Amino acid sequence: MRDQFRVESFKAVRFGMIYVGIAIMAAAGFAYGYLKFPSGIDSAKVFSLTLCDTSLMFIATSIVSWFVGNDFLNRTIHNEIKLGRTRFSVIFTKSIVSFVISALIHMTYVVSTIAGFWARYGFDSTMFKSRNLIWSLVILVQIGAIVGCVMFIVFALKKALAGIAFTVVFTFFTCNMLRNFLSDKDVFKLSCFSLAQTSDTKTLFLSGVFAVLTIAAMLALTHWIFRRTEVR
Repeated sequence: MRDQFRVESFKAVRFGMIYVGIAIMAAAGFAYGYLKFPSGIDSAKVFSLTLCDTSLMFIATSIVSWFVGNDFLNRTIHNEIKLGRTRFSVIFTKSIVSFVISALIHMTYVVSTIAGFWARYGFDSTMFKSRNLIWSLVILVQIGAIVGCVMFIVFALKKALAGIAFTVVFTFFTCNMLRNFLSDKDVFKLSCFSLAQTSDTKTLFLSGVFAVLTIAAMLALTHWIFRRTEVR
């Protein structure tokens, strides 16, 4: 599996759309931080509003679905199976690398937004708290759950373009549209499609638990459907 991680990491480094996504999120975040926020708040407030922002999550998920879907298009996955790789190891390694890609893109947005705010109003250190570190870790686990959903979609469709299209629609619906109707519902607020809205202990604990359960369920479902896929 170590060799598989090396191969996936090498492919990720050479996948140009990752850098495009990072550039887009960096530009959008900096502009948002520089232009949107008033002078009466501090970086801690900007951090809290940006960390759980899912409005641009579809950019990360579409890039991930493209990255994984390409392996069906060029038969890389078929070749991995023929070389004796287990189907679970194929799913697991691609999921981990895809999570790193998504986390990097999302955190680029967060950091760039704060940088834009600092560029306009000056530096302050109010965001540097241990609680915010824990909050960030929970958010990353929730992003992992979203990636798990993307992996299920791509492995179910087994096509790059169809996976990208369905992923964009799925992410936009779950992370944006549902928020307009279910934002006051506890179940939605604790789900990975909302991201933890506050840093209180109860919210972080329940959000983390739900995210871990979602990751496990998505891995199991993806493995189940991939086992039933004929690979030639």
